[in-house]
Amino acid sequence: MPLTAQEVKNISCPEDKAQIKKSDGNNLFLLVKNNNSKLWRLRFRHAGKYQEMALGKYPSISLSEARRLAEEARASLINGINPMDERRERKRTKEVTKDKLFSTIAIKWWEQQKGSWSEDHEKRINRWLLVDSKSLGNLHIDNIDAGHITELMLAVEATGSPRKAPNILAVINRVFGYALAHRLTRNNPAQGLPLTDILKPLPKVKHRAAIVKPNELAQLIRDIDTTESGNYCTVEALKLIPRVFLRPTEIRNLKWEYVDFDDSLIRIPAEEMKRGREHIVPMSKQVVKHLKEVKTVTGYSKLVFPNQRDGSKPMSKNVLTNRLRDLGYPADVMSAHGFRSTASTILHEKGWNHDIIEVQLAHLTGSATSRAYNRSIYLAERTKLMQEWADYLDQLSNIK
Repeated sequence: MPLTAQEVKNISCPEDKAQIKKSDGNNLFLLVKNNNSKLWRLRFRHAGKYQEMALGKYPSISLSEARRLAEEARASLINGINPMDERRERKRTKEVTKDKLFSTIAIKWWEQQKGSWSEDHEKRINRWLLVDSKSLGNLHIDNIDAGHITELMLAVEATGSPRKAPNILAVINRVFGYALAHRLTRNNPAQGLPLTDILKPLPKVKHRAAIVKPNELAQLIRDIDTTESGNYCTVEALKLIPRVFLRPTEIRNLKWEYVDFDDSLIRIPAEEMKRGREHIVPMSKQVVKHLKEVKTVTGYSKLVFPNQRDGSKPMSKNVLTNRLRDLGYPADVMSAHGFRSTASTILHEKGWNHDIIEVQLAHLTGSATSRAYNRSIYLAERTKLMQEWADYLDQLSNIK
């Protein structure tokens, strides 16, 4: 007699037996073991041999579901197909399909490349691939066409962040390049996509606000150096940034291992720099003194300016900007990144060589070969420049 749902639920294996079988008819049965597991099995004959096929475990597979699976298997047998071979093929196809999903390939490429990026950039690329490009994630890479990517670009634009679109497109292009190289696809719909014809023209770039008048800079430096209220690391980081020409993210991620007090140099490895090149910052006497004082407080951490709540992490992204706001400098007057523009403008006005200033700002100068082989380019001149700049700021801050 066929089993009932209640019988399946209540049936158990006697203690004196290892297992028992309860038939539902037509070679479908429930294998009940003494460890209380209940397993659905279908016995069938194919090519003259009897075989037994596992259909799943109760209660994940109910009685009605087991009957449906058994019926599908019998239909395959009628067509001369071994249902177990058919299931193995479906599983293999599913695994192959999963390996060729855009998200799977994207993560493989990301894992291969992330060692060459800074921690922030690594997270940013991951977010672009898994969050911003999620509409592509579950698509087979061969099924993605230019239309899918166009729709994604328009969706990025619609979020109000159109400037991300070219970056995301470039990353997608590299993922397809990886897939082509590993013979996972034969097409790259991202290559040559006319983004300028798809999106609206981007608004002109607004340069970051920066103070460039000496009298205004003098007041700013006095405010920074003499206002002690606030978190220690935020206060000290804002004192440092005008004197080293580093970007806010480079200040936030600055580590003590980069600071060489013996040679009065800060050596930042390539992976921490925007341009992906090692950068050397000569330290003025004032900066050396300042950082030695800071180390007495934050030397417990690998970071010069650790997070207040977790010493293993850097300060939050916007703390320097927020500090400027607290000091009374709004966004249209001064930004944390603007200190680089301030230094560049005033040093050019003082007659310093353009290339020396650009190298100290870690901008690309010279040929690729000279940049690769001469990481200490203009070091003597830059050492003089950084000391003169620190002295100049001291003079300004003492103006009454």
